[in-house]
Amino acid sequence: MLKFLQRKIRTPKNVTIAAQKMGFEFSDVPRQWAMNDPVVTHLMNALSLTFPDGERMFVDAVRACRDAVADPARQKEISGFIGQEAMHSLEHDSFNEMLCAQGYEAEARGGQKLAQVLIGRAQEHMNKKQMLAITAGLEHITAILAHRLLSDPALIAKIDPSVRNLWLWHAIEETEHKAVAYDLYQDVSGDYRLRVSTFLSATTFLLGYTGRYTWAFLKKDGLNRKPLTIAKGLWRLFGYDGLISGTIPDYIQYLRPGFHPWQQDDSYLIEEWREILSGQKTLEQKRAA
Repeated sequence: MLKFLQRKIRTPKNVTIAAQKMGFEFSDVPRQWAMNDPVVTHLMNALSLTFPDGERMFVDAVRACRDAVADPARQKEISGFIGQEAMHSLEHDSFNEMLCAQGYEAEARGGQKLAQVLIGRAQEHMNKKQMLAITAGLEHITAILAHRLLSDPALIAKIDPSVRNLWLWHAIEETEHKAVAYDLYQDVSGDYRLRVSTFLSATTFLLGYTGRYTWAFLKKDGLNRKPLTIAKGLWRLFGYDGLISGTIPDYIQYLRPGFHPWQQDDSYLIEEWREILSGQKTLEQKRAA
């Protein structure tokens, strides 16, 4: 019955999943570009290191199972997902090259190499269903982080304009395709235990990885022995209404047997923020509305 109800929920008709190449260029990017805080900035830098190979892993996992879907509309969504994730890989490759130019070459290269090794091991030892389950789970994490940003204009405003559009664009597209891998997983398997166990395992690996490279970036800046700086950053991430702590209620939703990503219909955010991304409206107008 739960699986039947999940199948009744689909991507809203006002959402179009289509790839868009942006060609972002990064110049004059401050070292503390998120909230003017090194801890928050370097956490997001660490996340960016995972994106090029992580997004390619998602594409491989979805492509390997897409034959399970006969519906042309669903196949179009899957093609849109693949195209969007491919563009995310390219744009974050550019962002990561910017980090190298800022003097973080050892950290950026090392982080990307570790991501490649971890992903390679997963693909070597896990079957298609398991890889798709991991993809669905990690897509939920990116979707709730996207929702956290898009639902609070003040957070977007605290990202430096030199990189703001990259993260805004990425958040919009993660919202658009947030159910594609999940729906495909329901078609291919739908096994609740596998979905939850891989989700929790993937979360553990992601926390370990981002913690390691956030610390590496901080150490490069000589801030790893600045307890007050670290405490302030951790509060902005995990304190009351923090960037990460604010996602916890949405994170927990994934553990429900009857969960579906579009049970939280935040499609209205997509159109609102695309107007800002395209220049039709300013961020100040959005915040004043």
